[in-house]
Amino acid sequence: MDAEIGRGGMGVVYRAWQSRMNRPVALKVLPQGVAQDPAYRGRFGREAAALAQLDSPHVTQIYDHGEIHGNLYLAMQLVQGPDLGRLVAGGPMLPRRALRITGQVAAALGDGHAAGVVHRDVKPSNVLCRPRSPHDEEDFVYLCDFGIARSLSEPAGQATATGDVVGTVAFLAPERFEGRPATPASDVYSLGCMLWTLLTGTPPFRGTQIQVIMGHAGGPIPQLAGDDPRTGELNRLLAGLLAKEAEQRPTVAEARRQIRQILAMPATEAIAAPATNPAGAAGEAGAGRPVGRRRVLIVGGLATAVLLGGGAWFYLDERGPSPVDRLTAATPAGLTCRNIGLETADRQAGAQAGQACELADDSVGALRLTALSGPGAVAGYLRHLGGPDPSALPSGACPDNLPAQEPWSSGGRSGTLYCFVTGENLRYAWTVGDDVVAVLDGDPDRAYPADVNGVRRIFDALSYPG
Repeated sequence: MDAEIGRGGMGVVYRAWQSRMNRPVALKVLPQGVAQDPAYRGRFGREAAALAQLDSPHVTQIYDHGEIHGNLYLAMQLVQGPDLGRLVAGGPMLPRRALRITGQVAAALGDGHAAGVVHRDVKPSNVLCRPRSPHDEEDFVYLCDFGIARSLSEPAGQATATGDVVGTVAFLAPERFEGRPATPASDVYSLGCMLWTLLTGTPPFRGTQIQVIMGHAGGPIPQLAGDDPRTGELNRLLAGLLAKEAEQRPTVAEARRQIRQILAMPATEAIAAPATNPAGAAGEAGAGRPVGRRRVLIVGGLATAVLLGGGAWFYLDERGPSPVDRLTAATPAGLTCRNIGLETADRQAGAQAGQACELADDSVGALRLTALSGPGAVAGYLRHLGGPDPSALPSGACPDNLPAQEPWSSGGRSGTLYCFVTGENLRYAWTVGDDVVAVLDGDPDRAYPADVNGVRRIFDALSYPG
């Protein structure tokens, strides 16, 4: 095992190497105590066998399962990318992106249901995202962690030894709180909760645990403001997915058809924003979200919604290139770059999208490009790059008497070059325009100042198209 990459109530996930197949895997190790429960061991074996039969492009593949040193384990496909929960923590998604992701998760659920498996814990953190290509904003997602799923053919009473409700309260269907078994319809409800979360940045019902449960059971179904056709269709989709009665919800196949229809509708200038104040959120300006935080909520057009005190919404038209488009325009000539996931700390520092670029010269480390939320984010992002060490921030002089801050230009691009030392390595950072930062690190195997020449040589060789 290389490193721990995830931890939850159902176990710990490690990056590991499957030597027999010569490939990296995600190794999920369940808590040791569950292996002592014969009923759980039997359920684990049945579920693992069912999951291994799934042939779905949007479900993480199960390679192997078994027991080692008293622990049950699953060896699964390793997906290199952030989970959806980490992405939405940086703010709401554009509705088109949210709908495309939800459609892929619905496809994964449909494949699982067809194989006789209910997920029972559909939520953003159980969806892994991998960009399709360096120049395409569309995500390719995988639904993972079927570890608490049960077979549809298994009697409900055998699902857990104690009869406890298993899942995440913010995303559970109302019938689950009544002790009724999980069904495909309860997965559909959770899918609706996930879609609302992607659109707004928060689950549909907030507050204390009791308030959230009451919201699921009897609170109003949240809807988006707007009277244009696309907003109306999106609200109709949400109303179906979040219906209180399971029989009133669409199947995942029907939900996918609705999503495709909404995505195919012609663009309009309408703007959608939450119209319903979810249960448990009364009197709260965003329930845990700082007042004034920027939110992007767009249906049919491009706009920025800014949350104001008291739950009111104010809209500004904001037309411009997407973060990935800005990264593409800021890519040096002749380089191949790929989209990469962003850490929560990166997003908190103003990052919106990132790319890593391949360099022919192996005398330096990585070259990364980051699109920021605007010119004002540059200073904060540079402090983020410097880390906790104040001496790592741009100050004083760079090697070879190059000032720590110096203008640069090439072709049709220009900005400011910064250099500083983080740990033992030199780091070049330069702005491209006023909202993209490029970072070129020194060779991690060669301590400063031995890595100076390689970094400077690579930077000098970079060129931008005119």
